[in-house]
Amino acid sequence: MPQQSSSLSIAHRVREALIRGAIWAFIGLLYAMLFIFFAALAAHWQLPINPVFLAGILAGTLGALIYSSMRLAVLMTIIIAPFSIFYFILASWPINLLYLLLIVSTIGAIIGALYGVFSMGSRVHRADAKTLAGFSAGWLASLGYLLFSSLLDNISLSTIVAFMCPITGILYVWMVPTFIKHYDDLLPPIGDGLIVGVGVSGFVALTFFVMISSVDSGVAGPLIAVLEQVRETLPAAIIGGILGGGLAGIASGLLLTDWQDL
Repeated sequence: MPQQSSSLSIAHRVREALIRGAIWAFIGLLYAMLFIFFAALAAHWQLPINPVFLAGILAGTLGALIYSSMRLAVLMTIIIAPFSIFYFILASWPINLLYLLLIVSTIGAIIGALYGVFSMGSRVHRADAKTLAGFSAGWLASLGYLLFSSLLDNISLSTIVAFMCPITGILYVWMVPTFIKHYDDLLPPIGDGLIVGVGVSGFVALTFFVMISSVDSGVAGPLIAVLEQVRETLPAAIIGGILGGGLAGIASGLLLTDWQDL
């Protein structure tokens, strides 16, 4: 009997590790996409900040925001995806990206707020705390990059993503219980739903902007150079994010760290 119990325990741990590995690999994919988008835009707009540093912070923040309520994220994707397609069909080209993001963010805010109200907060609960944890994890991982950036000049973005993604995830898992304990009631349910709706809507619209621009460059207009950079670096970065996130998720499953969705 003890041997059978031990076998069941090992099987449970392996199953837990594989499940978490798959989930973290998916989050790694999202992280890679967000990272490349933000790094390219920051470089194009010549913001007074290191593009990789900014991309790491924003990718960690929005990745946690999306993960904080997957049900609402799926709902927003179902709504915003066809809206984005119709917008690209009906609007004049080139598309004003900031105007598009403003429109979809407004729609996302309204739908997300309504979702938060009618779900009684149970399905977007702790979005505020998890987003703060994602921001903090992204900031720390990006700060680590910044401290060693002089040694990483010849390293590709995909390799940077492969390392920063799991580091951000591990920091997030380590910090999120504290954030949930102290900051899970910063916003009412309507506010939790609103921030998730805005974040997911913006991400979906940006993804469609990249996809459609890769088919017809007339959509991008002055952002064509940004889109070319994204297309060149995104495939390898996605592989890096999936591998880095998946391996970190497997490690988390083997260590049997607690889920934070209660």
